[in-house]
Amino acid sequence: MNESTVKILHVLPTRMPIPPPKYGGTERVLWALYQGQKQLGHEVKFMTKHPSRHPDAMLFDDSKPLESQVQGWADIVHFHFLYRGQMDTPFVCTTHNQQITPASFPKNTIFLGKLHAERSGGEAYVYNGLYWEDYGKPNLTATSDYAHFLANAKYKDKNLKDSIDIARQAKTKLQVIGSRRYCLKWRKDGKYHPYFYWGNDLTFHGMMGGESKNHIIRNSSALIFPVLNYEAFGLAMIESLYLGCPVIGSHCGSLPELIIPEVGVSTQSKSVMIDVLKNIGQFSRKRCHEYAKETFNHLAMSKNYLKYYEKVMNGQPLHQHEPRLDITLPYEFALTK
Repeated sequence: MNESTVKILHVLPTRMPIPPPKYGGTERVLWALYQGQKQLGHEVKFMTKHPSRHPDAMLFDDSKPLESQVQGWADIVHFHFLYRGQMDTPFVCTTHNQQITPASFPKNTIFLGKLHAERSGGEAYVYNGLYWEDYGKPNLTATSDYAHFLANAKYKDKNLKDSIDIARQAKTKLQVIGSRRYCLKWRKDGKYHPYFYWGNDLTFHGMMGGESKNHIIRNSSALIFPVLNYEAFGLAMIESLYLGCPVIGSHCGSLPELIIPEVGVSTQSKSVMIDVLKNIGQFSRKRCHEYAKETFNHLAMSKNYLKYYEKVMNGQPLHQHEPRLDITLPYEFALTK
């Protein structure tokens, strides 16, 4: 990317504020991109459906065609969803989810990791980064008696059930962020039913964000993350790593790519997870923090996106043909003993 200033417009049809005061995944990534690209000297605005007094916020109008709202100011438009409309302004799309059924993607689609791209028939990818200024300082000397779970637990594939079992067999308390003790649990009939989690060793916080969430994480011994899905990235992992927590996770989705041996374990074996949690002191909290800070920060993400912007602005597609997923991905993840 040359030294000239680029005018960048990010478009995300969310009704949540930017930055999100509490929970917000893609919203938090957009905020980090905004901060990073501004810091690199570019002009940046973002368009959402949330009314905002932020000087660089634009309000999406449902009554008008999207292309008429985003053209005219920007040199490049960055959609945070798959956009297939007509545009005179060059644009890219980031897909923040893993498609698991047959689909095609626009030529200028950017994925969140190498595995995410390969599973989708593409090549272009940029790791998510976060604006670490919002997370405060890590606790690199914590010797906590609890681990934490961080996900929307109403979804079966987030696997709260095994997370609780792993913590209990390791004789470790569990702080659950993303569920309440009394919640709706998925059953085999395809419906959600009331469920109550028992035990004084479990603390439930529901959906939360900000410093309340960060305080729990930075004083935790580890993130238990045995997800059973094709998660495209997993912000919970890098948030936990930045605040000093190693990750004990499954071997699916993005985990085999993101969790290197120095900062955690990626395995399908529940017994291995239990053993690692019992011996969590083998990991350096400082190394976990440094890995997240260096690899998944807002400036690294911003610079990598700018390389793709340059290519598109020069009239080159990011993929010669539309990336395609031609099969239904096998959905057979499960933990072994």
